[in-house]
Amino acid sequence: MSFVRVACICLALPAFVLGAAEITATAPAETLPPGLRGSPATFTPAPFFPSKPFKNFFPGFGPSQTVVQPQPVVTDPVNGQVFPLSLTDPETVPTVLDPVVFAPSILTHTPTGPIGALTNLSTPASRILAAQALAQIQAIILNGTGSTCDKCIAGLGVGKELALKAPWEAPTVMIALCNQFNFDSFGSCMDEFFQSSDGDVATQVLQFANVSGSDGQYICAKVINKSCPQPTAIKLDLTHYFSKPKPPNARAPPPSGRKSVRVLHLSDFHLDPRYDNGAEADCSQFLCCRDGSVKTSSPNKTVIPAPRWGAFFCDTPYDLAGSVMQAVPELAGLNGQFEWGIFTGDLISHDNDNALGRAYTEYEEVAVFSMIKQIIGSAPVYATLGNHDGWPQAFNTPINLGPSFVGGQFSWNYEHVSSLWEKFDWIDSASQNFAKVHYGAYSMVTKFGLKVISFNTDFWYNDNWFNFVDTENPDISGQFRFIADELQDAEDNHQRVWIIGHVPPGWDGFSALPNPSNLFFQIVTRYSPHVIAEIFFGHNHEDEFAIFYANNATNITVENALMTQWISPSITPLSNLNSGFRAYDVDPVTFNIIDAYTWFSNVTAFEAINNQTKGGAPFEFEYSAREAYGGGINWPTGAPLNATFWHHVTEQWEANPALVETFTAFQGKLSTQTRNCTSSACTTSKICYARSGSQPISALCPFGSEYVFYSFVCVHLV
Repeated sequence: MSFVRVACICLALPAFVLGAAEITATAPAETLPPGLRGSPATFTPAPFFPSKPFKNFFPGFGPSQTVVQPQPVVTDPVNGQVFPLSLTDPETVPTVLDPVVFAPSILTHTPTGPIGALTNLSTPASRILAAQALAQIQAIILNGTGSTCDKCIAGLGVGKELALKAPWEAPTVMIALCNQFNFDSFGSCMDEFFQSSDGDVATQVLQFANVSGSDGQYICAKVINKSCPQPTAIKLDLTHYFSKPKPPNARAPPPSGRKSVRVLHLSDFHLDPRYDNGAEADCSQFLCCRDGSVKTSSPNKTVIPAPRWGAFFCDTPYDLAGSVMQAVPELAGLNGQFEWGIFTGDLISHDNDNALGRAYTEYEEVAVFSMIKQIIGSAPVYATLGNHDGWPQAFNTPINLGPSFVGGQFSWNYEHVSSLWEKFDWIDSASQNFAKVHYGAYSMVTKFGLKVISFNTDFWYNDNWFNFVDTENPDISGQFRFIADELQDAEDNHQRVWIIGHVPPGWDGFSALPNPSNLFFQIVTRYSPHVIAEIFFGHNHEDEFAIFYANNATNITVENALMTQWISPSITPLSNLNSGFRAYDVDPVTFNIIDAYTWFSNVTAFEAINNQTKGGAPFEFEYSAREAYGGGINWPTGAPLNATFWHHVTEQWEANPALVETFTAFQGKLSTQTRNCTSSACTTSKICYARSGSQPISALCPFGSEYVFYSFVCVHLV
């Protein structure tokens, strides 16, 4: 048995690079869309990190530095903790020694709770069990008969037996197998499977999974080198999800005609407080722009020194974050103001788990949400947790899994982040009390009467290993029942609803598992378009959308287009993307989007402005969705950018595939590194992705790295 975590996140790695002259020119102020008239088309922030929201900075890391990134003194408003410089100093990245969790041994009934990271529970007897398990698995792999899948399942069976009897020995066996069979593609097997990294999580999954059934097939398909084919989606039993049938002729309300309100959408901030100016920005192993980053072909010389404002293979440095704080209100606000905002997840940098930890997670939550509050002022922000917003990242357990210290091992994070949201007056105490015991999920009704439902998409994310326990249950967390109940309540009370999450269920379907994403699809189509107004995600770092159709998208027609998922561009440039953000003009009665505006900062230009002190990273207007896509379909003035609109856009793409190039340029936020999409294979796949609201539907799309817009960079997340 080897339970290997090689986790891929959706990161654009464009090939077929567009030349700078081919990038669409940004609009001068006088040609901005009507909703932005009076705002500048471009904005160059002040050259140094703002004095707010942080009052003090550590010595040697002040905001006026250009050689190093600023290091603010961050104080947690939840508990008063002042986070030490050693947590984020780029030269002293710590090794995490937070407690680890093993479920009790069936032989000794120990340990009975979280233990110290370096606790050694080995005994002569348990070491013999480990040696026997290792030998058995080696024999299965090297000498066994049957398919690769058969061998994988058999190896998991041996691993499960060891995990049940002597769980503290399982990580050592995983490390040995990883080293022998080279299962770990990035970093080291010790970093991957040491008990204080992800070895304890892998052991827990083995303890609770039915490895001889579909659980084992998912583990082998998703974690162990695609050793088994992924099981197909099960037939759902929706009996207990819908208490009432969908009303006949359910329709969205007509546009109110009232003046729209401005709403901010930020996503995938990925602040890197350990960003090291001048470090290698083109390294051979993520994360780049770090002290010690190396390009293997040039080990003794830095090829691309990390600019002060960021780079294509790096996360967001504080100086870029400071430019974002200044640019957003100036460019996207109505007189600098927003009625509310949404944040669709991922605060934290793409570190290995052994360099993260609870303190670092809480630091990032406080730092990033403090900056977002500085941007939006007194308006509320409705946030959701991303796959990186916890430790170990991507992992969340159903609360009823095993002993309470197993099922509740991530509760500290839900309690902290929900308390922070309440401190910032973004959610009320009732929502905070719900979120802290429901994976950060909550429902809030805004002062406008809109209900916002936020939920934790890690329970369909394919890198949350706990999803490989009880895989035939599409709702192991109970969140989808929560969503269905909230939507039924909204239907009964004639409310409109926004749903926010992080990992999209559709588009290319790379990140979502079939059963839970299919269940969500059924819930969405039941309550659309008369209850649900809009749905928002992030995660992909790119600017995308996907449509939900009636009848499981078996008949792709304009009449069957029910709802859209908006997939937001990221603030982080990782990978090969420009930094960007978005705002919406929203009907204050129907809560449908009337227009969507996107801005970007050109990462290619960061090197040229690296050493000057005249201005920060400039941001500029990219496009209006209504103007970019609506002209060719004669979309009525004042009509919302709903699923009907986006279906007509995809019909345009079918009639004129060259139009997919416009979408492709926007997908990468006008990055100079963006791939062209001119082949019929590429355009066909993108049209299919745009019409795929769930993983089972997107799985039917043509897929191949030779024509899909991006390759997937497997970022070592442990």
